[in-house]
Order: sequence, then C-alpha cells, then structure tokens
Amino acid sequence: MEVEEYQRIAAAEDHHWWYRNTRALMADLLRPWLANDQRILDAGCGPGGNGAWLRSHGRVVGVDVAQEALEFVRARRPETTPVRASAEQLPFEDAAFDVAVGITLLYTVHDDVAALGELARVVRSGGAMLLLEPAFESLRRGHDVTVHGRRRYRRHELARLAALSGLRVRRATYAYSFLAPPAAVLAVVERRGTNPPRGAGSDVDRRALDQVFAPLAGAERRWLIRHDVPVGTSVAVVATRD
Repeated sequence: MEVEEYQRIAAAEDHHWWYRNTRALMADLLRPWLANDQRILDAGCGPGGNGAWLRSHGRVVGVDVAQEALEFVRARRPETTPVRASAEQLPFEDAAFDVAVGITLLYTVHDDVAALGELARVVRSGGAMLLLEPAFESLRRGHDVTVHGRRRYRRHELARLAALSGLRVRRATYAYSFLAPPAAVLAVVERRGTNPPRGAGSDVDRRALDQVFAPLAGAERRWLIRHDVPVGTSVAVVATRD
C-alpha cells in the first residue's frame, strides 16, 4: 500500500463511521472469547486503529510488512507493540496468542493459505481468530487497486480456508449489507468508464456520508448479534482452535 493511503487511513480511523463500526462489530463477534490480560495479535495492523481498542483486554502486538504503517503505530498507538513481519511467516512461537484478528489482511497478501495457516498456528488451544475481508469479486473497484487488494471472498470460501487451516468455524456471515447495492452500481460504472470518477481511488475521506451510513451500520450490527446477513461488502469469519 502506498504511504499516502496509510496517511489517509490514520487520519480517518478514529472518526470515520466504517472504522468505528468495524471496531464495534469486532467486539460483538469476539465477545465470548475476550477476557482480561490476554495476548492479542493484530495481523496486518496498518496504522493500528483497528486493533488498538483491544488493549483493554490485554497486550496487543501489531504486525505489518510495511515500515510506513508501523511508524504510525509507534507515533499514535503506544499501547500496541509494533513488529515488522509478513503474515505468511510470523516470528512467534506456536500458541503464542489468545486472540488473533486480521482486518482486510488476506485480501492483500501473496499467499492467503500460508497467512491463514500462520494465524492458526499462533493461536492457542481454546483461542479465537477473527477475519474481516472484502467480499465478492464483482464488487472490485479502483480502491482495490489503490490498496493493492489481490482477491475478494465469498462466505463459504473464507470459511473453508479457515477450516482447512485446522480451525473450527464458529461464525461466518457477510457484513455491510446496506453498502452492497451502491457498491455494485459503482463497480459497474467504473468498469464501463474509461476513467474512474475523481476520488474513487480512496474511500476513507468520505465523511459526509457518516450521518447516513452510521445509523444503518448500527442497525445491522444489532441484527448480526443473533442473525447472519446473506450479502454484504465484507465477510466475517470467527474460528477457534480446539
């Protein structure tokens, strides 16, 4: 990812509706496995905002391959220990963590099977892993190119990869269902146009939509406490090591 994109994410991740809602969604999905004084891995941490909230549950280690991302972690997230490493070859012992999270992680790595195998390896028996990845190749847009996104997933694909890594899938659902229709329209417009609309390369600065999307995200999150949704722009998988 380009350093300019890390800058945009760092500037937005504390207040943009998507980042705030994603942290709340992570908390809801991980609630049965979150306790105190835990060892927590934020894999593909970027500037660190998505995982920093987990500090209230223990010690957070943020891993990213990009030195630029870790500089933001050092400057802005002192509660997170930054480690430069590839998710496909994590420098930790087996069963080193109680909880591991990866937010748009597999989306960007060269070998998603290897990265998922590494996440499974470093989670202890009884521990949990949460993945949140972009969904549906048909929704691919200019933003995917900007952030070097390599692939998008369907729910059954991501759940199958988690199971093949030796984990027990506890939950697999789509999220951000209300974004799917406009995202589909934008994807079609971009594919038909000779040039993407100005500003289409990055989604993090669209704060004007907060008042529309934040309430919808909250309503969906309340639904997701007990139910799955059949479509969305993201897919979430929670899995445990038995």
